Amino acid sequence: MKKINIIYWIATVLLIMLMGSSGVMNAMNDPGSQYTLTKVMHYPEYFGRFIGIAKILGSIALLIPGFPKIKEWVYAGFTFDLIGATWSFAALGEPIKKIAPMGLFFVILIVSYIYYRKRVAAKDPVLAV
Repeated sequence: MKKINIIYWIATVLLIMLMGSSGVMNAMNDPGSQYTLTKVMHYPEYFGRFIGIAKILGSIALLIPGFPKIKEWVYAGFTFDLIGATWSFAALGEPIKKIAPMGLFFVILIVSYIYYRKRVAAKDPVLAV
């Protein structure tokens, strides 16, 4: 169980740092973040603040003990966010060197989720289903 917890927390802290920091930049209308969202990706201006607040709330939810259903939704939301960002960059014809780092973000997300499920299964096999 100790190994599971260590891997889970390393991956989850990295995920929270990634999603939380980008969430703060989006929510605060960081000029660089806003430029990418509105001018490069052509999303509406309000989208950045919305997605930023969602990322911040999701990051907080991963830190709070309990609430397994909410954590499942957070992982789903983060997955949709990463898929959407990857798809948007690819659809715009961005070079692979700009898209490739998303693979690392997916790996961090997947490792965090797999080890989250292992922790749940170790604590209560009924919840693991």
